[in-house]
Amino acid sequence: MDKILVLITFFFCASCSALMNGQLQPVKLIDNRSNTYITSCNGTAETMGSCHQKARETCDKGYKTLEEKTDSTGIFREIKFQCK
Repeated sequence: MDKILVLITFFFCASCSALMNGQLQPVKLIDNRSNTYITSCNGTAETMGSCHQKARETCDKGYKTLEEKTDSTGIFREIKFQCK
């Protein structure tokens, strides 16, 4: 019985960890000359703040937000940004 309880606890913790971290969407370079990127932060695990965090991590000297998109459900979020 103790082994079953340990297994259930392990799987519960593993599933919670997966929900908390989610699958991060990649940052894509869309224009090398202007140093412009696009990324999305979809689903419930990420927020628009996650998109901006990815932009900060991508651009060492800061960035300028060119466009933000959010669909009517609030689940699809995307930003286009340019590194300074």
